[in-house]
Amino acid sequence: MTLLRKTALSVALAAAASFGALMANPAAAETVLKRGIGSTIGTLDPQVNFLAYEAWIQDDMYEGLVTPSADGEPVPGAAEKWDVSDDGLTYTFHLRDGLKWSDGTPLVAQAFVDSVARTLDPATASEKNYIFSSTISIVGAADYMSADNKGPRDPKTLGISAPDDKTVVIKLTKPAPYMLYLMNAFYVAPLHKPSLDKYGKDFIKPENIVSNGAYHMSENVPQSHVTLVKSPTYWNADKVKIDKVIYTITEDDNTAIKLFKTGEQDITYDIPSDQVEPLKKEFGDQVHVTNSTETVYFSFDLKKKPFDNQKVRQALSMAIDRDALVNKVVKGGYVVNCGYVIPIPGYDAPKVPECGMDKAARVAKAKALLKEGLAESKMSKLSLKIESTNNAASKKIAETAAVMWKQTLGVDAKVNAQDRDAWLAVFTAGGWDVFGDDLVGDFAGPETFLSYMDPRAEAGYNWESKDYEDLLDKAVKITDQGERYKVLAQAEKVLLDSYLTAPLAAAPSRGLVRSNVKGWIDNPAGWHGTQFMSLE
Repeated sequence: MTLLRKTALSVALAAAASFGALMANPAAAETVLKRGIGSTIGTLDPQVNFLAYEAWIQDDMYEGLVTPSADGEPVPGAAEKWDVSDDGLTYTFHLRDGLKWSDGTPLVAQAFVDSVARTLDPATASEKNYIFSSTISIVGAADYMSADNKGPRDPKTLGISAPDDKTVVIKLTKPAPYMLYLMNAFYVAPLHKPSLDKYGKDFIKPENIVSNGAYHMSENVPQSHVTLVKSPTYWNADKVKIDKVIYTITEDDNTAIKLFKTGEQDITYDIPSDQVEPLKKEFGDQVHVTNSTETVYFSFDLKKKPFDNQKVRQALSMAIDRDALVNKVVKGGYVVNCGYVIPIPGYDAPKVPECGMDKAARVAKAKALLKEGLAESKMSKLSLKIESTNNAASKKIAETAAVMWKQTLGVDAKVNAQDRDAWLAVFTAGGWDVFGDDLVGDFAGPETFLSYMDPRAEAGYNWESKDYEDLLDKAVKITDQGERYKVLAQAEKVLLDSYLTAPLAAAPSRGLVRSNVKGWIDNPAGWHGTQFMSLE
C-alpha cells in the first residue's frame, strides 16, 4: 500500500507510535564547546601553520601518525602501532584498518609522505620545514628543502616512503629519541592531494577542505570564528562526545574574560597576568596556570647597524633588570629565564653572565659596552623600536624594557604593538631593530629549542656559527640523555655568548576552563584535543 492510500486511522496510529518512540528515546541535545583563540587566526594550511593556538584547531581537524593524548603524551593515532630499529634510525608506522577522509574516501599511507614532501618544498614557504631537517633529520630532507636545489624535487629521494597503503617508513640520519612527539597532526597532518591539486591554496576553505580528524570544518568567518563539527568518518567517532566546537577570535584578553563570564566562552586561550589573582578569587580552580614550553626573549636584527655589533646587543641585554621585569611587572606565572631553553629537569642550562652580577656592576658594564659598540659602529646615540604583539603580557614586557633602556642607557626606545599577523609579517620582512620574540617548544626538551636556532634551519635570524652546528651534530648522535644534555648545554652557551637574543622569561600557560568541561589536563606542551573532552 502506498503512502497516499493509507487510511486516516493508520496515519494516526503511526503518529502515536512515533510520539511514543520519541518520548522513550528523546533526541540528545547537541553539545557545543566554545573555545577562545586570541586576536587573530593565521593560516590553517596544515603544512604551513607554525602558530601554537592555530595548532589547537589543526589538532581537532587532523590526526597524525600519533596523537597527543589529554595529558600531551603521544598515543596511537592514524597508526595503531610502530616499530623502531635497534639503531634508532628507522621508524615503521602501521596504519589502522579502514581509515577514511571526511569525504568518505580511503586514507592511505602516501598522504603522510605527501605531507612531509610539501612541508619541505621551498615553494610551500613553511616555517616548520626545519623540523624534518634539523630537529629530526630525515634522510634527504636538507637537500630537498635547500634553495640551492634548482632541479625538480623528487619525493622518492626523501627518507619517508609508503611501501604499501598501510605502512609509513621514516629513515633518519641521526637518532631522535623524541621522534614520536613530532608525529602528530601539527607536524605531519596527512595531505589530501586531490583537494590541493584541484583548488590550490583554497583547498583549506570550508567548502573545499577534506580532513581526517575527529572534527571537520564547517565555517571559517574571518575575524570572527571557526566552527568544527564532529566527523562521522573518523575511526573513533563513537568515543567523541562533543558534537561541535567553536573557536572564537577575541580582540584582547579582557574581552575573552567578559565572554567567559557571560557563558559565551568555555575555555579562554589566555588571561592577563595582572588578573590571575583576582580571577582565582572569583573562579577558583577554573583558573589554570601551569608551566609551558614557551620561552620569551628579544631578538636582534644582525643585518642592521648597530645591532650587527655584539657589544651593542650585549649592552641591551645587560641593561634589563629581569627580576623587576618578570616578578614585579609581568608576574602572572612568568619565571625569570637567563637562557634560551626553558628550565628542564636534568638539563644544566647555561646562563647569560649578567644574571650573576649585582645591579651596579651590571649597569656599569652595560654602559661601557654600549659606548664601545656605538663607537665601533660610528654612531653617537641609539634609537630603536621594539616589535611586539598586542598581547597584554608581551606588550608590557616590551614597554618595560623600553623604559629600562631609556633610564639606564639613554636609549630612545619605542614599542610597536600589533596583532599577530602584522607582527609575523614584520619579522619575515626583516629590517626591524628588536623583535619581541618567543618560541613554544614542541616538547619539554632542549633539542626542540636549540634546533630552531640552528643556522641551517633558516629560521630567519641571519646567524652563522659552525661551532653551534658541530655541537648539535655531536649531540644528536648521543643516545644517553645525560651525556646528550651536556653537549647541548655547550651549544646553548655558544648561542648565548653571541647575544643573538636577550633571554627574558619562561612563560606559563594560563586560561579559564569552565568547571563543566571534563577531560582537560594541564600539560607543558599545551595539547588539548577536543576529542578527549566532554561537557557535563
